Amino acid sequence: MPAHTFNVVYEDAGGGWVYAHVPELPEVHTQGETLDQAREMVKDAIALVLDERRTRGEAIPPTGWALVESVEIAA
Repeated sequence: MPAHTFNVVYEDAGGGWVYAHVPELPEVHTQGETLDQAREMVKDAIALVLDERRTRGEAIPPTGWALVESVEIAA
């Protein structure tokens, strides 16, 4: 089975939690108590979604590019 690469966005979920989601796979979103835990959780979630998509005969989307940047706006 070929390897797939996906963009993962990690965000502060408050209370020390880290939220993770995958733009190419909108059904993948998870969280962890640490960044490392969120990384492991999102890998597991991606694997589950890919298995489900294969079972249903759905295509695995190609990975595009992603950019996350900060924008400063005067108050």
